[in-house]
Amino acid sequence: MAALAKWLERDDPVCLMHPHGFYVVLLGRTDAEEWRFHFWPRGPRTIVGMPAFIHTHDRHVESRLLQGQLINTVYDVVMVPTGGQPLYEVDYNGDRYAPPTSNFLRRTRTRVMPSIRSQDAMEPGDTYHIERHAYHQAFVPEHIATCTLVRMHTRSPGAVMVVGLDGYPGTINFTRVAHRARAFAEQLSP
Repeated sequence: MAALAKWLERDDPVCLMHPHGFYVVLLGRTDAEEWRFHFWPRGPRTIVGMPAFIHTHDRHVESRLLQGQLINTVYDVVMVPTGGQPLYEVDYNGDRYAPPTSNFLRRTRTRVMPSIRSQDAMEPGDTYHIERHAYHQAFVPEHIATCTLVRMHTRSPGAVMVVGLDGYPGTINFTRVAHRARAFAEQLSP
């Protein structure tokens, strides 16, 4: 943590604000994997688009909690003919780590019903694994600054999906806003 905090302070890399209200710093990427640093600041977080947090990834996710607290919830999601929630597909108009890139959520014709399969409270040093295309949600309490080191690997075909909410447009467009890491580096505990 001390080395990471020092690097963020010294190099002040560009980071992007995720629509769920946390910062994302790309640490490195190859064709096989991506390494990211996620930071949730203390206090209320600005959610952009739709406050729908249950989602998938198109690759395996390995995450280690470095600071703070996090609850990782994995869901079983089944299609339903009526009721449930709308399912949205995620699309990126370019490189998701480039500040001007637009993200799109597009509602599908599918409705789903999520139910909790497992829920784990994480503390610093804990790790968790999310299978690609599994539905999960990471909940971080607002009273504490939290950060994770994330490795994403072994990509597979298939769209990234979000369990949406009724009352939102069929297409939701947003751009991840660029920030400098110094904006949050002082909240890191070495």
